[in-house]
Amino acid sequence: MEKMFELIDLFVMAQAVKLQGALKAFKEEERGASDMVAVMVLIVIIIALAALFNQKLKGAVESIFAQLTSFVETRGGGQ
Repeated sequence: MEKMFELIDLFVMAQAVKLQGALKAFKEEERGASDMVAVMVLIVIIIALAALFNQKLKGAVESIFAQLTSFVETRGGGQ
């Protein structure tokens, strides 16, 4: 289960690196300060959603494994 969370963290970090690269390219174009602020706000929102999703996913996976463990223990004890 830890490997799955490590993979999720790596995915989030990879997306952050991609966004940083896009931000560098955006800065080089020099379209204006308001566009740069809008991009930064979107990056913050994406990172916040990723963090929120990570916590929700962790809770969901733990709940599923708890139910699965309970099911296996119930079914395994009768054999």
